[in-house]
Amino acid sequence: MKEDVSSNQRNERERLRLLEFQLDYLRAELLHLTHERYKMTYSVSGHIYRFLRPIEARVASWLGLEKNLSEEKDFIVDPPRRDNSATVRSLTLNRLLVDVTGTLKRDAGTGIQRVVKEVMRAFCLDQNMTTPVLAVRCENGRLFTAKNFTASLGGRDSGPERELFVEPGDRFLMLSDSWNAFDLLAPAFGQIRVNGGEIITCVFDLIPELYPHACHEVTVPRYRAWLRRALIESDAFIAISKTVAHELADYVLSQQLPHRAGLKIGWFHCGADIVAPAVGMPSKKIVAATTDAPPIFLLVGTIEPRKGHRIALEAFDQLWSQETTARLIIVGRRGWFEEAVISAITTHEAYGRDLFWFDDATDADLEFLYRRAGALILPSYAEGFGLPIVEAARLGLSTICSDIPVFREVGGNGALYFRVNDPMALAATIKNFLAGALTTEPGAVLNVTWAQSARRIIGLIQDEDWVRRLP
Repeated sequence: MKEDVSSNQRNERERLRLLEFQLDYLRAELLHLTHERYKMTYSVSGHIYRFLRPIEARVASWLGLEKNLSEEKDFIVDPPRRDNSATVRSLTLNRLLVDVTGTLKRDAGTGIQRVVKEVMRAFCLDQNMTTPVLAVRCENGRLFTAKNFTASLGGRDSGPERELFVEPGDRFLMLSDSWNAFDLLAPAFGQIRVNGGEIITCVFDLIPELYPHACHEVTVPRYRAWLRRALIESDAFIAISKTVAHELADYVLSQQLPHRAGLKIGWFHCGADIVAPAVGMPSKKIVAATTDAPPIFLLVGTIEPRKGHRIALEAFDQLWSQETTARLIIVGRRGWFEEAVISAITTHEAYGRDLFWFDDATDADLEFLYRRAGALILPSYAEGFGLPIVEAARLGLSTICSDIPVFREVGGNGALYFRVNDPMALAATIKNFLAGALTTEPGAVLNVTWAQSARRIIGLIQDEDWVRRLP
């Protein structure tokens, strides 16, 4: 009994510490923006902008931009009622229809689009695939083949695209970021059910639900609306990690969210192999940042609150103050709530010497950095998987990451872990790593190919190998 009480107390302390970290992060962002506002208010350019602002407002109103923005922020949709239809569905998997509508609409080159393309590429290249797998897109509530998409991935099936009709036993897998295309897909759900198919949704993480303050203001209401509708519409969910699969099941039950009776939840792991090799040579600035360099530590990820860039910067400030020789290279695009962090990076006295940030790195640049770095750092406090861990390990690169469940699942015994959101703990880990007191075993990190990922998805659906089934 005492152990349970002690464990609960530790969990509560960690929860409060995470909330404090999020508050500190947002406070720093607010102070930075306030300072920038003061500079704008009392500068010559500020007075010019004050004159132009009413004109900008009138133009925006005339073009309807204000209305569109308001509608996007208030994106809340009531979930449909539970489907109690008696349609008979075949348990035998006939075809897997992989929806790629979201990726075709918007390919930002992020992790989600990469997962979609690499899984679909693996399906295209697998000569032993016995179950037909088709990439499909939705247009005006109708499904069409996406042959041009698969052809771009090396698929052999080319020619004119045609309308596709669901057959008994088909599974419609929304592998792409369906929350960005759910209204386009929704009219097709009726056809899928009437014709004996099932709907499966891929879930990449629950971050907007569990950590709303880490997300862009538009993302949270959109995600909340999507999840509640998807729970009603979907027969099953497939997560990209066991951690997320159990998080989803526990969250649905704890929040008593309406869902389809008998909802099935499973998981697969993302691949680490780079099927499409990086094209081109690394840029000159990337090469220059690694030439004659001290030990390099690489941080890969969009600059946003949960990725831990502030933690890394504070840790290296401590190391540099102790005259520890090390270089931090950050690779990631601008995200949201990032102004204060980016300002801290670009105005740092070590910037351009032992601190670098690249927001436009190519695949060739990233692979070059993976091969030149001494270790990868992942200081996130929330993730759905942690793809850089497996990518780095496949190239023999060590990883130092925050101690969160999904990183333990992916990194296993092959990575080093430090207390989440603790810059002193990160600095100590890096120092011990440089001294040889701590070592890693990249070969012990999760090692899955995209071909295995694709086969796992097929096997999961075919064998009904779900880890959770909700009442």
